[in-house]
Amino acid sequence: MERISSLLEEQGLRTQADPSGKAIMVPFLNIIFICQLAGSTFSVQGVWRGDLADPTDRAKAVAFVQSHNANALLPKVYLADNEEEVKLHTESNTVVPAGLNDVQLVQFLQVSLTASLHVVSEIEKLLPHLVTWADEAKKSGPAAQSKEQN
Repeated sequence: MERISSLLEEQGLRTQADPSGKAIMVPFLNIIFICQLAGSTFSVQGVWRGDLADPTDRAKAVAFVQSHNANALLPKVYLADNEEEVKLHTESNTVVPAGLNDVQLVQFLQVSLTASLHVVSEIEKLLPHLVTWADEAKKSGPAAQSKEQN
């Protein structure tokens, strides 16, 4: 995981190690990414900050997810809920039985992050009233924005 963290930081991204040491988190203002290796599968998962608990918002998000997954190769997009909220998730996976060299790993990370950021930009256009963190960042000033966002 140290290698992944180093490669992400070389790309100008801020990383945080999961306390278990089994995942690397990459926080953005509107989404957090979790990079992890499970067996021979390397996964980049994203969780968007927007809360899709409202049935009208959720219905629009479901239609968006279905359209995206029918028309795009990656990332896979889905909704997941717990008792309090419904979140939009993105996921890109690659099988790496023999490992990846640094160039391959950086390419996979860049494609995964860029594709997921595109997905959340589209859902934010569809549901702009859920984007409350932009106001939070403005209130806290430029110094706080640079700390919260890569």
